[in-house]
Amino acid sequence: MVFNSLEFLLFFPLIYLVYLKLNQKKQNVFLLISSYFFYGYWDYRFLSLLFVSTIVDYFAAIQIENSENEKTKKYFLYLSLFSNLSILGFFKYFNFFIESATNVLTSFGVQANPYTLKIILPLGISFYTFQTLSYTVDVYRKDLKAERDFLDFALFVTFFPQLVAGPIERATSLIPQIKSERKVTLQGIEEGGLLILIGLFKKVYIADNLAMIVDPIFSSKMEGWNLLREGSFANFHSLTSAECLVGMSAFILQIYGDFAGYSDIARGLSKFMGFELIRNFKHPFFAESMNDFWRRWHISFMNWLRDYVLKVIGKKTDPEPKQHLNNIFVFTLSGLWHGANWTFVVWGFYCGVVTSFFKLYEKAFPKPENYSPILVRRIINSILTFITIIISASLFRSPNIEFAMKYFYSLFTNLGGIEKNELTNFLRLSFILFLVEFHQFKHNSEYSFFQFKTIPRSLIYILLFYLIIIFGNCNNGFIYFVF
Repeated sequence: MVFNSLEFLLFFPLIYLVYLKLNQKKQNVFLLISSYFFYGYWDYRFLSLLFVSTIVDYFAAIQIENSENEKTKKYFLYLSLFSNLSILGFFKYFNFFIESATNVLTSFGVQANPYTLKIILPLGISFYTFQTLSYTVDVYRKDLKAERDFLDFALFVTFFPQLVAGPIERATSLIPQIKSERKVTLQGIEEGGLLILIGLFKKVYIADNLAMIVDPIFSSKMEGWNLLREGSFANFHSLTSAECLVGMSAFILQIYGDFAGYSDIARGLSKFMGFELIRNFKHPFFAESMNDFWRRWHISFMNWLRDYVLKVIGKKTDPEPKQHLNNIFVFTLSGLWHGANWTFVVWGFYCGVVTSFFKLYEKAFPKPENYSPILVRRIINSILTFITIIISASLFRSPNIEFAMKYFYSLFTNLGGIEKNELTNFLRLSFILFLVEFHQFKHNSEYSFFQFKTIPRSLIYILLFYLIIIFGNCNNGFIYFVF
């Protein structure tokens, strides 16, 4: 079940009306049942994985807290890590590692018959796995008390607005909200309604219309090439440089609209019920550098990597070369988290190298005190950052490394234009998204539309609703459901 479906349009109002009639304890039980239904509607068989993660981490955390013996604490911590990561590894990476190992053996002349399985990737497994892992680690670090109420903990794991695509919530934030009485306020409903409207606008109107530009560029126009295996790109001209550039740019805006749109809707739905989730995106395309970009993009995941990976493998006092190696390693790991494909690994490595380069550059040329860039400089910095990001987008979107190499070859060698309709649609969608984002960025508020008086604000809402209903495309799922 997805937010932009008819099923969800029927599902949420029904559960919300019941939710409002219940007290806090009954609300939690009802939300838990609703969350299991929400997830099981896709494939009920994978509810068992949710149950395993919930049960193992619930009891492991209690044993960690109760034990006075450090070895016992570590045993149950490792039990949680092994249980969650082995499930994630099997469903997400089994075939990837088997096929990669087969390719390595073949390159050395060893014939191997790969044994792969027809494995269905459970919806949102990476998100809820990381969320439960952070809970167990927090209990081990004594940053959090183990939760004794099993139903409350189960709701933390399965809370349906953010279950399948985040944001990745910390137990220190979400469990106290689950355990306390929540107040549904008019302000919360207004803010939640605006977030849902903007989220649907980003997803249904921006992202899904951009998909109609991106998908043909990254699929049909690049079919049937075998020139790399022949050792020559000389006659490869499937795409023009303009098509490649638009494809890269459109994809990064598409995935932003898709993912940020989901996060906005999730937070909006949560506000309707009195919950507050972490903000996952903060106008990343106005970033002044790659480092600034990653402080604004998928914030909950980047914070997770910082707190549960980077702080484990390194310290602030480490030598600078080691810090950069750690940074590259963490970004490469983030690439693997996104999917079982070497394109994601290379994408993560590229992002790590580029962010380390920017750190070195900023250290060599520090900003003066009271630095306040003029508008032109700010625009130039944002454009350069955007160019750096879209280069990585072709890696992220390509089905394999060979495809990506040929894509780059066309970008730099096959000068040419693009169909007028494709370019016009890209510029129109980009401009409309920019207007919304710029207004929020300028006022440093995702609720900046509240500053308008009633009539102009109502007209903006009607316009956004009109774009969603009349020109939106509601047939696409969310990209990050498969991560």
